[in-house]
Amino acid sequence: MENRSLSSTFKLNIVSHQRKIRSGQGPLILFSFITATARDGAQVTKKRLQDVSKKLKDNFAIGAVLICKEKNVVYPIVHFTNDQDYLMSVLQDQKDIDEHFKLNQGVYREIKSIECEDACSSFVKSPASISYIVSGFRTLDTSLAEVMIESWRDWTGARHMYLYMPYDLGLQRISLLKKVAPDSINAFTYVVIAECLNVDTEEKKMMLLDFVQRMRVEKFLSGYLSVYELHKM
Repeated sequence: MENRSLSSTFKLNIVSHQRKIRSGQGPLILFSFITATARDGAQVTKKRLQDVSKKLKDNFAIGAVLICKEKNVVYPIVHFTNDQDYLMSVLQDQKDIDEHFKLNQGVYREIKSIECEDACSSFVKSPASISYIVSGFRTLDTSLAEVMIESWRDWTGARHMYLYMPYDLGLQRISLLKKVAPDSINAFTYVVIAECLNVDTEEKKMMLLDFVQRMRVEKFLSGYLSVYELHKM
């Protein structure tokens, strides 16, 4: 089903904007993609991730923080919020957090979505059991924007996730978000988030990681792709 509100898992109050989303005018969402200055494993330690999470708590008090479940990735931490007053006051294209991490930011709107309604009734939402597949894509060619949006399920891998993700993982929703600011190549042009409700065991976590790795090898042509969990600050 297309163009429903983004999941309320993060309590971002997006559900009230359903009518606007249908017309392509959904709420603005600020994404902060935190990247390590070195990704060889020497600096992206658990302690440093905890340290930068504390700084995020001080500087990004409103919203949600996702921690990547894979090692040595480009973006070990992702934060987002749709608080309107807070959003515009903190937007920065690129910023150093400390000597180990910096962030790239962008403002997005949800413009398309696929919702798996059976997952809502089959699985209980618990923060400890929810995981996310986060994808990011950059493009400089704006002339193909309309075609890309209409065919998004194919080139983002959303159709593959919907058809082939193991049912036991509880896929609930896949959302496509398009950047509205800033006009910079540092931020992704499109972001895709897939929410899974039932990743509650180590076996299922490995199943999800394996599914994403297979996507990279077999289906995923370009862009960033990884698995995240909600982080309690």
